[in-house]
Amino acid sequence: MIKPNRVKWKVRLERSNLKTIEGQRIPRVHLYGSLSMNEVIDRIVQDGANTLARETMVHAVSAFFREVEELIVEGYAVRTPIGNFTPGVTGTWNFERILPDARAQNEATVNYALSPQLKKRLADPLFEEIGPLQSRLAIYHVEDKGSGTENTYLTPGYALIIKGDLLLMNGDLPERGLYFVDAETGQAVRHVKGEDLYGTRKRCWANVPRDLPPGRYLLRIVSQCTTSPTPLKRAASYTYKVVFEVRDLEGTE
Repeated sequence: MIKPNRVKWKVRLERSNLKTIEGQRIPRVHLYGSLSMNEVIDRIVQDGANTLARETMVHAVSAFFREVEELIVEGYAVRTPIGNFTPGVTGTWNFERILPDARAQNEATVNYALSPQLKKRLADPLFEEIGPLQSRLAIYHVEDKGSGTENTYLTPGYALIIKGDLLLMNGDLPERGLYFVDAETGQAVRHVKGEDLYGTRKRCWANVPRDLPPGRYLLRIVSQCTTSPTPLKRAASYTYKVVFEVRDLEGTE
């Protein structure tokens, strides 16, 4: 029986070039994205369980991390629910401290150790191999120009700025593009075709369809893009896990 809180990560295998293990396969975790502090707060707010205003959370979390940084600089170790941060020094000690080369042998660093709680959650992990050819297609951040918000609303008829990886719409498969997916049913409600999505591998933009009905949506990107000029023969798909809201603006200014 699989534990309900067991770590379940997808990994891809890469061939090692290190001489000691050359040719052996090294597992790399397939990341679903990279989130900033503000984006993590957005997820908490959208979850609905939090009772604090977003601005209050941003202020509190920012103040916390500023204080942690100052404490580390002053030489304190800091314990948190996800791990402990301890100031450290690299290298061996050279007593000729007047010499720049001697001082360069030591650098200030911060050592991180898993907290007992996180170590327990990461015990007995389940890894699923997805192969070395798995696309790293991902969405990391979305900005809605109509509402001026990030990772919150979608405004029909206005531009949407998307940041991520492998977003370039090269190739010619008809399924390429951006899908607006009903967050409740999982059904695609609207599709912006690949040729109507403009940008680069890291950033693209498109207009939110004017006839997109009010509701809650997920964004799904479908792309043939790779890190090389040759597009994938079969398109990759990625669904951003942030839920967006399209408000009914009828009758409002």
